[in-house]
Amino acid sequence: MPVKLQHILKRVQDLPPLPTSAMRVIALTKNPTTSVKELETVIGQDLALTAGILRQANSAYYGYARRISSLQEAIVILGFQVTQGLAMSAAVAPLLKAQLAGYEIEQEGLWKHSLLTAMVAKRLCQYRKLPYGDVAFTAGLLHDIGKLIISVYVQEVGHYLLKKVTEGKLSYVELEERVIGFDHARVGGFLARAWNLPDDLIAAISFHHSPSKAQSRIELSSIIHVANGLAGLVGMCGGVDSLFNPIEPTALDLLALKDSDLKLLMRDIEKFLVDPSLFS
Repeated sequence: MPVKLQHILKRVQDLPPLPTSAMRVIALTKNPTTSVKELETVIGQDLALTAGILRQANSAYYGYARRISSLQEAIVILGFQVTQGLAMSAAVAPLLKAQLAGYEIEQEGLWKHSLLTAMVAKRLCQYRKLPYGDVAFTAGLLHDIGKLIISVYVQEVGHYLLKKVTEGKLSYVELEERVIGFDHARVGGFLARAWNLPDDLIAAISFHHSPSKAQSRIELSSIIHVANGLAGLVGMCGGVDSLFNPIEPTALDLLALKDSDLKLLMRDIEKFLVDPSLFS
């Protein structure tokens, strides 16, 4: 049942654009001349965005000793890049909280998996002293957005995909491409491009299951690939496919990650999960 490209692109165009306030925040945080006051003014006009940033800033993940009570304080303490990531989180949360029957994802399941993947990706960058921290956070948050588009097609052939993947010859994502014509990672790249996201994010989303194909963005794509796999291993799966898309040894080798490193990262993940407000 290969699907034609124009049908995929039509569904991409039918998704709502990112909120104007979030796009303005992203544009401002990219501009080195932007002031804290300018950023505070734009964010302050969106109550949901303001609440989301303050809630995340006070979560256990950021671990500040005292409560951050004002938007200005949050921007100063967190910095522009973190604020950009939090703005993106608030913008895509409503989309990622949808139920996706094709992947057997319950309400908010994809949101929880995506946010945890983002956090693990940033922690992995810190652990390995890699320069992608906040970019990796955003890429991790958005890595599975293609599922919003392709889930309807997966629903039609889900039983066949599961039957074939249990034979062990191909991964789930490889079967998506073979049977449907496109896998969710590639479709996510189409959506990222439609949202005018930067090239590094487009690449990391497009190749998060095949990082060796990402050319100049292999390292960033490998970070998202590993973070996605680790999130799945603690039970925070992004769908039924998570069990059949294993972490590639080549990605672990590229990032110089051994079993002992993965155990340390898994312990960090468990610390994130104790915060009940994390996925609010």
